[in-house]
Amino acid sequence: MHPVVCICSPNHLCIWRSVISRSRSFTFMSTLVSSKKSRLSHLSCHAFLKLGMRGLGSSALFWTTHLYAADLPAKENTTVQTVEISGPGAIAQRKNDTAAKIIVNAAELMQYGDTQLSAVLKRQPGVSVVGNELRMRGLGSGYTQILLNGDAVAPGFSIDSIDPALIERVEILRTTTAEFSAQAVAGTINIILKKGVSSARKEFKIGIAHGENNWNPSLALEVADKNAGFSYSVTTTLSKTGYENTPLVTEGIYDAMGEFNILRLREQKNIADVWRFGLSPRLNWNLESGDTLSWQSFFDYYANLNWGRDHELNMTPVTTQYPDNNYSASMHTAILRTDLNWAHRIDADSKLNAKLGLNYNHREVDYNFFGYPSPRDQAFNRHVVSNAAESSVSSSGKYLSRFRDDHSLALGWDAALTRRTEARLQFDRPANSNTVGEPLVEDYKANVRRIAMFAQDEWDVTNRLQAYLGMRWEGLNTETTGRLMAPVQTRSSVWSPVMQLLWKLPEQEKDQLRFALSRTYKAPTPRSLVPRRYTVNNGNGPTNPDFQGNPDLLPELAWGADLTYESYFAKNSMFSLSAYAKRVQDVTVQNLYEQNKVWITSPYNHGTARVMGIEFDAKFALQHLLAGAPPLEVRLNAARNWSRLDAIPGPDNRLTDQVPLTANFGVDYKRSEQQSFGFNFNLQTGGNVQATPVLRTYTGVSRNLDLYGLWKLENKMQLRLSISNLLHQDVLQGSQYSEVNGRDVRNTVTPGSMTIRLQFEKSL
Repeated sequence: MHPVVCICSPNHLCIWRSVISRSRSFTFMSTLVSSKKSRLSHLSCHAFLKLGMRGLGSSALFWTTHLYAADLPAKENTTVQTVEISGPGAIAQRKNDTAAKIIVNAAELMQYGDTQLSAVLKRQPGVSVVGNELRMRGLGSGYTQILLNGDAVAPGFSIDSIDPALIERVEILRTTTAEFSAQAVAGTINIILKKGVSSARKEFKIGIAHGENNWNPSLALEVADKNAGFSYSVTTTLSKTGYENTPLVTEGIYDAMGEFNILRLREQKNIADVWRFGLSPRLNWNLESGDTLSWQSFFDYYANLNWGRDHELNMTPVTTQYPDNNYSASMHTAILRTDLNWAHRIDADSKLNAKLGLNYNHREVDYNFFGYPSPRDQAFNRHVVSNAAESSVSSSGKYLSRFRDDHSLALGWDAALTRRTEARLQFDRPANSNTVGEPLVEDYKANVRRIAMFAQDEWDVTNRLQAYLGMRWEGLNTETTGRLMAPVQTRSSVWSPVMQLLWKLPEQEKDQLRFALSRTYKAPTPRSLVPRRYTVNNGNGPTNPDFQGNPDLLPELAWGADLTYESYFAKNSMFSLSAYAKRVQDVTVQNLYEQNKVWITSPYNHGTARVMGIEFDAKFALQHLLAGAPPLEVRLNAARNWSRLDAIPGPDNRLTDQVPLTANFGVDYKRSEQQSFGFNFNLQTGGNVQATPVLRTYTGVSRNLDLYGLWKLENKMQLRLSISNLLHQDVLQGSQYSEVNGRDVRNTVTPGSMTIRLQFEKSL
């Protein structure tokens, strides 16, 4: 505890007490006496305290006792006021937090009117998006950890299932911390749902968008209120997203002399409608004992209806098994998460936080495939009905204590029991037949037990050097059983030390250096462990194989180091340059092979990988650099990534289709208090990847240009217009299988589409 006593005036005594807890923000609450002299002195005291507390860390949580005024003259007005001063913004938190992170606040999430979270995060430094998969440092497929309120999401979770209107902020952590799971080789993205209630509010948003031949409406409503001991907030969203795309697929099979034996052109069409409903309520209680209790839930339901067809044009006589085919599918998914949080202050220097969570995810799929051997034949029909459910109970908590004035200690636990079940029923009716064959029944159950213990210390070594030291032990036990498979049990445990240093350079307050060293890991997904065959319906080949899991997969272990230079050269302005290097052991690679004339790919552990890169990030107001410049806020960031796998021959032996380069350039222009405009240009490169010794893949360059305009109207109304993917660039993908007898080349071109969105917003 750090009591600070100051005399603002002979008639005004302030007693401030602070307990350091490394939280994300702080709030000053005080009671002021409206004596002019006393008030001015008190504000000076505030400024003094703010400067004095700077060395204690940006995340200090301050409490104040009442201010006592003694022997005031009777003629002076003694009315009482309450003043609340909010904590630091995103850039200030980024500057002062010992554990480095980037904060994307609610205003930035909603700036372009996006209804998909992936569209927002692709503009952030070092983040790329492939499909709807988020990647840090170009790595996905489990290397980037996605958390929701600090808890891991279920396998297969789509970030676009969460409407940005439900989110308070997103934290991007390049280096792990002991508090969170160490399954973050590339980094962690922590999505925080709306929590705080600063005042009563009601907000209403309605929007309409057009893109990919679809009209897409959306609706959002937020209600919040508070009183002395209770506050609540409820946010609900309803939206429809539809798309229509027409990929063009070309496939050529060449002999050893380079002459094609087979040449196919396939015209595809895919149509989808996705209806989504989201609800996020939160209740907060301030108990008489001083404890706080909060209950937060998140419910998301979406229905995905898909249709598609595939028509094959052959330049040679050889066709696939079903040159004309079509499909229909419906998928209904429900996600429910609920958490109960309790915070108890043990004494002035220590605190206990505990959380109990329940999660439930359920998915049902009904899929029909119709394949025609020739136009006059009756179709082959494959009807698949499947469902998957995952339920879990979790418990986590931490004990916080301030020690010897310069240490903030935390001891904690994190445990979860997860049960996942999946059942699949397949009916096949051969072509030119009215008889349905024997059904194929598959199911499996997986029980995952996870327990972790951690300790961390945030240490103010000097006024200019801060250290974060942490250690986490995490154990996993997975048991899998199924109808058509032998039981599988895997156990693993990992010790994950982490160290982060923040050094503020001498004799100035603008520049600082960061260094981090950590051990992380990547655990196999349940799907990759189950030795079940996931088959393709048509055109099986080396560039379109079946997939089969491997129960012998091991976790990948990684050591990583980060070095960062940061300069906060002006208000709300910063510059950052960083470099990183990692070494990954037991890397998961794919084994592509042919068995009984069927091509299969299966994962296995083999060799090590080296990953490295540099990142650049800058935000500034142009007026800070050029006198007389227009009021433009400029954003620049870029990341270049490299990786090499020892087990795969080069060149281009990168790790899991790593994105080599991402870059963003954005400008915001505030014409007046009522009008603001902006744009963002996003670049993401691809290139060739040597996936196996005989298989290469290719991804084209992606260029996106987004625009927005905001008009603030009367009566707390505003209108937001946004245009995304203005360049509507085509998406290119390809693969090539090569051996001594020839090669198989497949390329896919998907036309891009622009989306225009108009949104009306009103505070009620």
